[in-house]
Amino acid sequence: ARIAGTMESVRPHVDAAMRYAADWRFVKDATPFSGYAAPWITVVVYFVLLRVLQSTMRGRKAFDFPTLLFVHNFMLCVGSALLWGALVYVLAEKMTEYNLHEMICSARMHDDGRLQLIYYINYFFKYYELIDTVLLVLRKKPVPFLHEYHHAATLILTWSQQREHSTVQWVPIVLNLFVHILMYYYYAMSAIKIRVWWKKYLTTIQIMQFIVDVVACAYAYAVFIIGGFDYDKCYGTQTGAITGILILASYLLLFVRFYIQTYKPQPATKKATERKSQ
Repeated sequence: ARIAGTMESVRPHVDAAMRYAADWRFVKDATPFSGYAAPWITVVVYFVLLRVLQSTMRGRKAFDFPTLLFVHNFMLCVGSALLWGALVYVLAEKMTEYNLHEMICSARMHDDGRLQLIYYINYFFKYYELIDTVLLVLRKKPVPFLHEYHHAATLILTWSQQREHSTVQWVPIVLNLFVHILMYYYYAMSAIKIRVWWKKYLTTIQIMQFIVDVVACAYAYAVFIIGGFDYDKCYGTQTGAITGILILASYLLLFVRFYIQTYKPQPATKKATERKSQ
């Protein structure tokens, strides 16, 4: 009852914020950080900075900052939860107006300032999330290719889908935000030495997420092609569709590979285990 009362008291403020956002639009090359320079220069600086930091840290003692780690990850957990809640709020309303096909392909579905503002805020999250890797390097932890590639590519992905105004982008965004709630909660708890039993399921959930993402984006592109390359059939652009499918498919392949390497015993490991048990 208390939770229901709290939600009712908050709802007018949420409605007011949504009305304010309704008129907002992402305008290519006019909205800040919408041009080519911001994301691509950031990605280049990101990779260069990582190499410089890794080289610098070789002869230094690893930093230990559990409080900073907790605050950083908890902020991303809460931020992802708030953004996910706002997006679900809008999508729930859209579901009463559109069928699933229209939600993936309709230009009217995308022409909503609330959605575009949520996408834009999510895009800025991707800049802040690059700090994840910096914290790993400062603690002298391994930085797998999957980690740095995923962080850099997701920044490019969120930027490109906004530039190309892909209606389908809500699918990977709503799933990614949900996964990030779980992921950053796990990292926050790990920073203060609290064990989370469902850690190994995170990669499985991410793989399922990317399967849904690829299917949704492939569907949108297929409708576009079958419709005679008519953008009115499925709103967005060919550039946006190809970029989205390629990046999301690469995530799927890399995460499946990571899962196999991490959680599936290799033959040599099995043999060694058998020898030890004899």
